[in-house]
Amino acid sequence: MKISFLPIIFCFLSFSIHAQLKIDIESGLIFSQKNDVRVPNGDQNVGTLFSLDDDFTPDQPAGFLRVEVSYLINERHTIELVAAPLKLEFEDSKLDVIDFGGKTFTGSGTNGLYEFNTYRAGYRYRFVQKPKLIFDVGLSLLVRDARIAISQNDLTADDTDLGFVPLISFNLNYSATEKLSLLLKGDALVGPQGRAEDIFGGILYDIIPDDLELKLGYRFIEGGADVDQVYNFAYIHFADIGLVYTF
Repeated sequence: MKISFLPIIFCFLSFSIHAQLKIDIESGLIFSQKNDVRVPNGDQNVGTLFSLDDDFTPDQPAGFLRVEVSYLINERHTIELVAAPLKLEFEDSKLDVIDFGGKTFTGSGTNGLYEFNTYRAGYRYRFVQKPKLIFDVGLSLLVRDARIAISQNDLTADDTDLGFVPLISFNLNYSATEKLSLLLKGDALVGPQGRAEDIFGGILYDIIPDDLELKLGYRFIEGGADVDQVYNFAYIHFADIGLVYTF
């Protein structure tokens, strides 16, 4: 049986002509403003409510690295993958006693750790496509790999959480000049047991037209959960700098 690959090749070329690949790499500094914790959080079995920011000494500003890969098809459909690891350390609790995760920590030398690593897959549809204005809206699925830990010498207790959260995704881009554009982009959702927000606002500046852009701005992550296992709400700021490559 003889198979001709010419139709397949022509279909692939037609698809590629109307597709655009972008790789967005961000780095910068993290500043934690709020991080309230209680583990466990049930009616009968309850731990100490404390603030990692106020009741410990934050080891910050800390650094971060974030990678976004997006694929625009036919100037309307965007598929995006995001990897955003996050780790913050806190030292020397000011509290005399902390009950956390079924263990009790007393005295000096009690440290804290907050990890919130997220991985995202999303789709957005371009509702507005004008020479100076682009507006996309869609959905993303966030995979949350979180850990909060308290340690003192050889004693450690932690609370881990691996979960999936659906979010509303949006992207708003306004071209102010030929080289400079304003960007507002994020994922967010509010529910009865918690909320999640990851929003960026800043600028894109053409270094190499159509190929390379400089990205500068501010990002914040805010949200948390109030369930029997854990009470945790955090507000974290990011000073961002990055590069966006277009292929």
